[in-house]
Amino acid sequence: MFELKIAYRNLLRRPVRTVLTLVSIILGVSIFFSVNIAADSLAVSLYQQLDPSTYGDVDEWVYLFRGVLVVFSAISLIVCVIIIKNLMEMAKEEQLHEIGVLRAIGTSKFSIFLIFFYQILIISVIGMIIGLFLGYFMAGYFFGPLKGVLSNFLYLGTEFDVYLTVSPLTIVSGMLAGLGIPLTIGMIPAISASRVNVLQTLNPRSRPRKTPLRSMTILVIQLITSIVLIVFGITAINVGFSGLLSFNTDPTMETNFAIITLFIAGIVFISGSILLGAIFLPYISHGLSIIFWPILQKMKKICHRNIVKHSRRTKNTFLMISIALAFLIAMNITLSSIEAGIIPGARMRIGGDVRIGLFYSSEQRIIPLNTSQSILQLEHVTNVCEVKNSYPRENITTCDDFGKNTGERMLLLVINTTTYARMHSWRSIYKYYELTAFEDFIHRLDENGTVIIQQELAESIGKSKGQYVNITTTSYYSFFPATTNNYKVVGIMDVLPGIIFSWDEPSPDYEAYAAVISWNTYFNITGSNMTSTTGYFWVDCDNYNNANTVLEDIKDLYQSLGSPWDTVTFSSEWQYRTILDETVQIREVLNLVLIVFISILYMALVIAMLGLIISMMMSVNQRSGEIGLLRALGISKRQIVQMVAGETLIIGTASLITGIICGLTTAYLLSNIPFLAYVPVIYTVRWEDIFYISLFMTFLSFIASIIPAIKAIYLDIIEAIRKRGL
Repeated sequence: MFELKIAYRNLLRRPVRTVLTLVSIILGVSIFFSVNIAADSLAVSLYQQLDPSTYGDVDEWVYLFRGVLVVFSAISLIVCVIIIKNLMEMAKEEQLHEIGVLRAIGTSKFSIFLIFFYQILIISVIGMIIGLFLGYFMAGYFFGPLKGVLSNFLYLGTEFDVYLTVSPLTIVSGMLAGLGIPLTIGMIPAISASRVNVLQTLNPRSRPRKTPLRSMTILVIQLITSIVLIVFGITAINVGFSGLLSFNTDPTMETNFAIITLFIAGIVFISGSILLGAIFLPYISHGLSIIFWPILQKMKKICHRNIVKHSRRTKNTFLMISIALAFLIAMNITLSSIEAGIIPGARMRIGGDVRIGLFYSSEQRIIPLNTSQSILQLEHVTNVCEVKNSYPRENITTCDDFGKNTGERMLLLVINTTTYARMHSWRSIYKYYELTAFEDFIHRLDENGTVIIQQELAESIGKSKGQYVNITTTSYYSFFPATTNNYKVVGIMDVLPGIIFSWDEPSPDYEAYAAVISWNTYFNITGSNMTSTTGYFWVDCDNYNNANTVLEDIKDLYQSLGSPWDTVTFSSEWQYRTILDETVQIREVLNLVLIVFISILYMALVIAMLGLIISMMMSVNQRSGEIGLLRALGISKRQIVQMVAGETLIIGTASLITGIICGLTTAYLLSNIPFLAYVPVIYTVRWEDIFYISLFMTFLSFIASIIPAIKAIYLDIIEAIRKRGL
């Protein structure tokens, strides 16, 4: 039992270090455990209080939330693992002389291993137990946001209560995370300590120094590892993107796997990038020591030397801070990019800021086309685009041979090219395969007998730009007159705002594509004129925030105009839609997701800063003899503070720079998602958010430097010099 006694004594000898390590494990385990409890509680509460036959299978959504949250909470565990590894490696270096003495008096290698193993075992067991209890009580913090997100995604109109539920699987996974991972990682330094050379531990001068060949070998291994992780991360991101192509409105196991793969790929890419940055850390620290010369002054060289001399400790600290910071920045930018796509995505789906009617609206089809002139006179209205379309059912509209077979749908839309181009030349999502400007692309339809067809439709019938296609429509309830005409293809589009089927395929069982013509072509073919009726209107506002006001004004206008306008009922929110109706739910979900994810990542950053404090505390202990000698030579307490705080400042700043670069790059890769109809992702960096995160990081670095600096300046000079230093 003497191994356990020595391990216990070593923990008590360094109480601050032990407590901070314990706190980091508690926080990591509690976050991991609490999000799993929250997922359990939501799933059980949903099935107990709601009818599954009414709301469908919610398992896929719960699995998705659980998977994403586990990945996020795992970041905290990763940081804890690095802290534990750093702790054990530095403890081994600090106790080398003691290890040599124990080995010299006959202590076996296994006993040395147990001394270090018991240290991490004691901390892990205590941290796991407290972390599980804390996580149990923390779980309620996630109930509100997760409940709101799930309710919005499932369109739940019924309120339900969430009851705290813990599954056996969650308990086992929490115990494994809190005990198994730290023990596994902690054994690596423990095994290394048991294999040290006895003579070299007793005589520091005889310890082998790294040869240039060994240093170069380690550098090459690190370089190869980082490149492999980066390549693997990029590859996994592409795999995740390909799995999202089939994601429509509800997740499946495939899309869940794809989303979780994206998050894991982001962690792998960040880890590889930061590992690559760690290779250049000595050069970065040298540059920063020069930049911070006004603060560090004469201690500049000593700070840089200490960072290089204790490279393993420095790199471990650098890694844990940079990983937490990079993922925090990456997710902040990713969520900002999603938010940036909300308005353009909504305009793409409804055709403008306000949509009056829909392609199957039976009431709106009796409204005269020239009603747009009256709508245009309303306050806040800048443009009105008149739209009409053929009936979107099987075998109603055909394009050459397409549409004649079961499972093929064809939609022909008529638009006002002038207002359409004006409305969507900015603040809209569109995609076509030419270098010409959007306005020029749309105005090609001004030539009579021309059509723009969807890319998939062009591929299906084997047509390209400049060729002719035959489009046939069948009259159905007077929605669209029967026509048969040859059209010249003047453009191939992929996505156009408002053109349904170009941005949304309603069912995977159907091939549903669209084509677009102008009103001039429509009048020429059908013999109609401006007195004919339209299908619906797309309305553009001077500010999208005025959309609901404009909708109410249009309702009043229809009533004032009398018959047939006053026969239109504005009862269907979907038929008469504004951009604010389209975005309010998405913004609510995004804000709830932001609360959950960012709070977890901020907690991971706090844990990383605890690791920085532990690292600097142990560094002060290891260099107590050196600090005492410097004080004896006349170095002031202020300069000692400069030295200790300077190291913290350099490591923190290097981590901040690397974290920002890696976060920006990762967010760009994650934001480069293939086009999705629901919310397009537009890469957007809010530099003010980056500034606040940097400010928070700087504040934590300042706090992290206080405790080690105080310890350093209050060292007893005589005792520090007499103490054997390594």
